Amino acid sequence: MTKRKGGRRPDTPAGFARAPSRTIVWLVVGAALAGVAVWGVTRWRHAAAANRIPAPPTLSGQFVAVTSHLSTRYEAAQRDPGSAEAVGPLCIAYHADMFFDLADRCYAHAADLDPDDWRWEYSRALIQFERGGGKTLVGSLRRVVHLAPRFAPAWLRLGEAEFKAQQYDAAREAWQRVSELNEPDGSESESPAHVAEVPLAAYAGLGLARVALIRGEADRAREILEGLAGQAPQFGSVLRLLADSYRASGRAADADRLIYRASRLPPYAPFVDPVVDSLARDSRNSTLLLRLASEANLAMNAEWSEYLARRALEFDPRNPDVVVKLARILRTIGRNEEALELFHEYHRLVPGDFLGLAHIGSCLSAMGRYDEAESYLRRALMGADDAVTHYNLGLLLSQTGRVDAAIGEYQKALARDPGNSDARTNLAAALMRQGRVELAVRELTQLLDRDPDNAIARTNLGLVFLQQGRVDQARAQLERALQIDAGLAPAREALESLRGSQKH
Repeated sequence: MTKRKGGRRPDTPAGFARAPSRTIVWLVVGAALAGVAVWGVTRWRHAAAANRIPAPPTLSGQFVAVTSHLSTRYEAAQRDPGSAEAVGPLCIAYHADMFFDLADRCYAHAADLDPDDWRWEYSRALIQFERGGGKTLVGSLRRVVHLAPRFAPAWLRLGEAEFKAQQYDAAREAWQRVSELNEPDGSESESPAHVAEVPLAAYAGLGLARVALIRGEADRAREILEGLAGQAPQFGSVLRLLADSYRASGRAADADRLIYRASRLPPYAPFVDPVVDSLARDSRNSTLLLRLASEANLAMNAEWSEYLARRALEFDPRNPDVVVKLARILRTIGRNEEALELFHEYHRLVPGDFLGLAHIGSCLSAMGRYDEAESYLRRALMGADDAVTHYNLGLLLSQTGRVDAAIGEYQKALARDPGNSDARTNLAAALMRQGRVELAVRELTQLLDRDPDNAIARTNLGLVFLQQGRVDQARAQLERALQIDAGLAPAREALESLRGSQKH
C-alpha cells in the first residue's frame, strides 16, 4: 500500500488522530497514579500535622475575648499546619491566655517544624519556670543559649535553673556571661516602652553573690552586694540579702537600715524580657495583665503599667481588681479625675470594701474637694482602721488648718505602721508649726536613724537647726541632702541663703 503524504495511515479517518501506542498509554496512566500518590502523601502529612495542633478548650461566655482570640489563631494554624510561622501565633495565644498545657504541646510542634528557631524552646522554658523548673528546664535553656548565644535573659534564667539544680559552677558561668551581653530592647512601636528598672547585670551579680554565700565565701558575697547596692539602689532583693549578710556578721543596726529601705521598694523588680513583653501585648487574660501591671514600678514604668491595666479592663470590664488597679495607677501619676471615676465604679462593684471609700476620699482631697473627702475618709475609718487612711486624713486636716487634729492622725498612722516615713515627716512639720521644735527634731532624727538617705528629712532637719541657730549642724544636713538628691530645691535655697548671710 502506498503511504500518503503526511504519514497518516489510509484507514485513519480524516480529522482523527492516530491512537497512541500501548507504551505511551501506560506512561500516562503511571504519571497520573504517581500524581495521585503524591497528592495522597501531602494530604496525609497535612492531616498528621493538623492533628498535632491542640484544639482550644470550651470556654464560657464570660471569656468572649479569649474565645475569639484562640479560635482565630487555631483556624489560621489549621490552614497551614506544617508551617511554624502559622502555628507559632496560636502557641503564643495559648501561652498569653494562660492555657499552659496547650501552649506547651503547641510549642513542641512548632519546635519540630523549625528546630532552628529558639523562640519556641524558650517559650516552653518560660512555662516550665511557672511550674517550678527542674532538669527539663536546664536542658531547654541550654538548647536556647546554643541557638541564641546573645540573648541575655536566657543566660540569666539558665543561671537560676542551674543554681536550683545545685550546679553552682554552671550557674556562675551562666551569670558571668550576662555581664558580657547587651540589655534587651524593651521598646515596641505599638505600645509604650517597658523600661529596665534594674539592669540584667545586677540580677546576674545577685546570683553570683548567692553562689559565693553557698560556698561559704561571705566576704566575697558582701563585696558583690555592696557594689550592687550602690549601682542599683532601687533593687530591693540586693538590699535584703546584704542585710542578711550584715546581720550574720553582727552588724544588726546596718541590717535594720537596709531592711527599712527595702520595705519601701517593690518586693520584686522584674527584668525586661522581650518575649514576656510580647506575651503581654498578645494576652486577653486579665489575670496575667494585672500581675504584670502590678510588678511595674510607676516611677519608671507608669505608661507600661497603665497600658497593661487598660488592656485588662478592656477584656474584663467588671473585674473589681482590674478597676481599682487602673484607678490606683492613675491616682499615683496625678490623673485624679480619671481615677475618681474608676474608684466610684469600684465602690459600686464592691460596696462593702471600706478601702474603696478611702481611695475616693484620698482622690477628692488631692483635687481640693476637702469637705467631700473628709466625709469619705471618716466613713472608711469606721471599717478600715489602717495607717494610710489615718495619714491621708491627717494630711487633709493639716491642709485645712487643723494642725492639732492632724498631729493626732499622724500619730495614729505611726502607731499602726512605725515605718511610715511620710507620716513621720509630716508630723515633724506640724510640730514645727506649733513651735514644738525639740519634738520635731526627735521625730526627724528617729526617721534618719532608720532611713539615712531620706533627703527630705535631712532638709527639714537642717531647716529646724537653722531656726535654732545651730548653723554648722544645719549646713551639714543640707549639704548631705543635696548629695543624695542634687535637684532638691528647698535644700539648695536654704544652703545658698545660709552662705549669703555669712558673707554679710
